[in-house]
Amino acid sequence: MRRIYYRFPQRVDLSFAMGMPFNETLKYIASLDNEESTKTTGKELVKVKLKIRIAVDRATFGTITPDVLRPGVITEAADLQVSVLALALRVGGKVPIANDIFYLRLTDQVSRTDIDIAKEGHGEGLDALDMKNILLGARK
Repeated sequence: MRRIYYRFPQRVDLSFAMGMPFNETLKYIASLDNEESTKTTGKELVKVKLKIRIAVDRATFGTITPDVLRPGVITEAADLQVSVLALALRVGGKVPIANDIFYLRLTDQVSRTDIDIAKEGHGEGLDALDMKNILLGARK
Protein backbone atom coordinates (compact mmCIF):
# COMPACT_ATOMS: atom_id res chain seq x y z
CA MET A 1 0.00 0.00 0.00
CA ARG A 2 1.23 3.45 -0.86
CA ARG A 3 1.42 6.15 1.81
CA ILE A 4 1.25 9.39 -0.16
CA TYR A 5 0.22 12.95 0.68
CA TYR A 6 -2.11 14.47 -1.91
CA ARG A 7 -0.74 17.99 -1.32
CA PHE A 8 2.87 17.00 -2.00
CA PRO A 9 4.45 19.94 -3.89
CA GLN A 10 4.40 19.62 -7.68
CA ARG A 11 7.84 21.22 -7.93
CA VAL A 12 10.61 19.37 -6.13
CA ASP A 13 13.87 21.06 -5.19
CA LEU A 14 16.14 18.02 -5.45
CA SER A 15 15.96 14.40 -6.58
CA PHE A 16 18.54 11.71 -5.88
CA ALA A 17 18.83 7.95 -5.52
CA MET A 18 19.65 6.18 -2.27
CA GLY A 19 21.50 2.93 -2.90
CA MET A 20 19.32 0.85 -0.57
CA PRO A 21 16.07 -1.05 -1.14
CA PHE A 22 12.82 0.75 -0.30
CA ASN A 23 12.06 -0.89 3.09
CA GLU A 24 15.65 -0.48 4.24
CA THR A 25 15.66 3.21 3.26
CA LEU A 26 12.33 3.78 5.02
CA LYS A 27 13.61 2.16 8.23
CA TYR A 28 16.86 4.15 8.04
CA ILE A 29 15.08 7.49 7.65
CA ALA A 30 12.53 6.58 10.36
CA SER A 31 15.41 5.85 12.73
CA LEU A 32 16.48 9.50 12.40
CA ASP A 33 13.29 10.65 14.19
CA ASN A 34 14.19 12.77 17.24
CA GLU A 35 17.87 12.55 16.23
CA GLU A 36 20.00 15.36 17.60
CA SER A 37 23.43 16.21 16.29
CA THR A 38 25.87 19.06 16.67
CA LYS A 39 28.18 20.46 14.06
CA THR A 40 30.48 23.41 13.69
CA THR A 41 29.67 25.97 11.01
CA GLY A 42 32.27 28.69 10.82
CA LYS A 43 32.90 29.61 14.44
CA GLU A 44 29.49 28.57 15.75
CA LEU A 45 28.34 25.32 17.27
CA VAL A 46 24.94 24.32 15.82
CA LYS A 47 22.54 21.74 17.24
CA VAL A 48 20.19 20.12 14.70
CA LYS A 49 17.08 18.17 15.73
CA LEU A 50 14.91 16.15 13.32
CA LYS A 51 11.24 15.21 13.63
CA ILE A 52 9.98 12.75 11.01
CA ARG A 53 6.34 11.91 10.29
CA ILE A 54 4.70 9.72 7.63
CA ALA A 55 1.54 10.22 5.58
CA VAL A 56 -1.28 8.55 7.50
CA ASP A 57 -4.04 9.14 5.03
CA ARG A 58 -3.84 11.28 1.95
CA ALA A 59 -4.32 14.51 3.97
CA THR A 60 -2.35 14.25 7.23
CA PHE A 61 0.92 13.07 8.71
CA GLY A 62 1.40 10.98 11.84
CA THR A 63 4.11 9.31 13.86
CA ILE A 64 5.97 6.33 12.45
CA THR A 65 5.05 3.18 14.36
CA PRO A 66 6.82 -0.19 14.26
CA ASP A 67 3.75 -1.67 12.52
CA VAL A 68 4.29 0.64 9.54
CA LEU A 69 7.92 -0.43 9.16
CA ARG A 70 7.18 -4.14 8.76
CA PRO A 71 8.08 -5.48 5.29
CA GLY A 72 5.16 -5.40 2.87
CA VAL A 73 3.02 -2.88 4.80
CA ILE A 74 4.15 0.03 2.63
CA THR A 75 4.98 -0.59 -1.02
CA GLU A 76 5.77 1.53 -4.06
CA ALA A 77 5.88 5.00 -2.43
CA ALA A 78 5.79 6.85 0.86
CA ASP A 79 5.71 10.55 1.71
CA LEU A 80 7.47 11.86 4.79
CA GLN A 81 7.43 15.24 6.49
CA VAL A 82 10.73 16.22 8.09
CA SER A 83 10.93 19.16 10.50
CA VAL A 84 14.45 20.47 11.05
CA LEU A 85 15.17 22.74 14.00
CA ALA A 86 18.66 24.26 14.04
CA LEU A 87 19.87 26.14 17.11
CA ALA A 88 23.11 28.10 17.41
CA LEU A 89 24.70 27.38 20.79
CA ARG A 90 26.05 30.73 21.91
CA VAL A 91 27.26 32.17 25.20
CA GLY A 92 23.90 33.86 25.80
CA GLY A 93 21.96 30.63 25.17
CA LYS A 94 20.36 28.83 22.25
CA VAL A 95 19.42 30.98 19.26
CA PRO A 96 17.12 29.47 16.57
CA ILE A 97 18.64 29.84 13.11
CA ALA A 98 16.37 27.51 11.11
CA ASN A 99 12.99 25.88 11.59
CA ASP A 100 12.26 24.31 8.23
CA ILE A 101 9.83 21.70 6.96
CA PHE A 102 10.72 19.38 4.09
CA TYR A 103 8.62 16.83 2.23
CA LEU A 104 10.29 13.62 1.06
CA ARG A 105 8.79 11.20 -1.45
CA LEU A 106 10.41 7.78 -1.41
CA THR A 107 9.78 5.72 -4.53
CA ASP A 108 10.66 2.03 -4.79
CA GLN A 109 13.03 1.22 -7.68
CA VAL A 110 13.78 -2.41 -6.61
CA SER A 111 17.47 -2.26 -5.64
CA ARG A 112 17.49 1.49 -4.93
CA THR A 113 15.10 4.16 -3.68
CA ASP A 114 14.48 7.45 -5.45
CA ILE A 115 13.99 10.39 -3.09
CA ASP A 116 12.41 13.70 -4.05
CA ILE A 117 12.87 16.62 -1.65
CA ALA A 118 10.64 19.71 -1.55
CA LYS A 119 10.93 22.51 0.99
CA GLU A 120 7.83 24.18 2.37
CA GLY A 121 8.10 27.93 1.88
CA HIS A 122 10.98 29.96 0.53
CA GLY A 123 12.48 31.49 3.67
CA GLU A 124 16.00 31.54 4.98
CA GLY A 125 17.56 28.54 6.63
CA LEU A 126 18.30 25.12 5.23
CA ASP A 127 17.71 24.06 1.65
CA ALA A 128 17.14 20.73 -0.13
CA LEU A 129 20.87 20.08 -0.49
CA ASP A 130 21.28 20.47 3.28
CA MET A 131 18.44 17.96 3.75
CA LYS A 132 20.17 15.51 1.39
CA ASN A 133 23.42 15.90 3.33
CA ILE A 134 21.58 15.25 6.59
CA LEU A 135 20.08 12.07 5.14
CA LEU A 136 23.35 10.84 3.64
CA GLY A 137 25.66 12.04 6.39
CA ALA A 138 23.76 11.05 9.49
CA ARG A 139 25.28 8.05 11.23
CA LYS A 140 27.24 6.84 8.18
